[in-house]
Amino acid sequence: MRRVIGDASTQELRDELEKRGLDTSGLKGQLVERLEEALAGEGAGEGEDELEDVPDVEVSAADAAKLAELEKKEPAAEAKTPAGAAKKDLPKPKPTEAERKKAQAERKAEQEKIRAEKKAAYEKAEAERKAAAEKAKKEADEAFVKDLERRKERAERFKLPFALSEQEKTRIRNVGAEKKFGLDNAENGANGTAAPKKKTAEEKAKDKADFEAKLKARAERFGDALKPLPKPTPMFAPKRPGGPLPGAPAPKVAK
Repeated sequence: MRRVIGDASTQELRDELEKRGLDTSGLKGQLVERLEEALAGEGAGEGEDELEDVPDVEVSAADAAKLAELEKKEPAAEAKTPAGAAKKDLPKPKPTEAERKKAQAERKAEQEKIRAEKKAAYEKAEAERKAAAEKAKKEADEAFVKDLERRKERAERFKLPFALSEQEKTRIRNVGAEKKFGLDNAENGANGTAAPKKKTAEEKAKDKADFEAKLKARAERFGDALKPLPKPTPMFAPKRPGGPLPGAPAPKVAK
C-alpha cells in the first residue's frame, strides 16, 4: 500500500487527507505518513466492527445438562486427589525377622564374593610377579655364565691364566655350572681350592718336634733378645689411694 500511496501525486494525497478532515500542509513524505496512519486506523475500526457483529452461539438443552454434570464432577475429583496422595506418602512397613536375616545373608554372601575376588586377583598378581622375578634371575644367570665362558675362551686362546673370584665361584655353584669351570671335583673344598689332607699322629708329632727345634735354635742364636720385656712401671705412681703423686708440688694450705 505504501508503494501505491507513494506513487500518487502531492495533490491527490492532499485530496484524500481533506476527505478525512486531516491537515493537508507539509511535504509529500509527511502527507504519505499522515495518510497511512489514517488508513491504518480505519482498518482497525473495521475489524472491531466485524467482531462485534459475530452472533452468539446457541447451546442446546442436552449440551447444557452435560456441561452442568461435568462442572459437578470436577470438585469431587479435586477433593479425592489429596487422599490419594496421602496414601502414596504412607511409610513402608518394617521388614520381618525372616526378611532381615535374608538381607543380612545376601550382604554377607556379597562381601565374601568380593573378598574372594580380591584374594584371587592378589594371588594372580603375586604369581605373575614371582614368575617375572624368576625369569629375570634366570636371564641374569645365563648372561653371567656366557660372560665367564667368553673370558675362559679368551684366556685359552691367548694362553692367559683364567682365575675366578670367590664370589664368582659361589655364584657358579648356585647356578649349577660347576662342570663348565671345573669346580665339581670332590677334591675341591668349599671355596674351589684343594681341601687339606688330614695328618696322621706320626706327622703331627714330627711337625711338633720340628717346631720346638726351630724355637731352640732361634733362642741360641738371639739369646736374651727373645726374652719378654718387663712390665713398664708408671712414672707417677700414687703412694696410697687419694694421695699426692710423687714429684707433684705440695698443696698450699690456707692460713
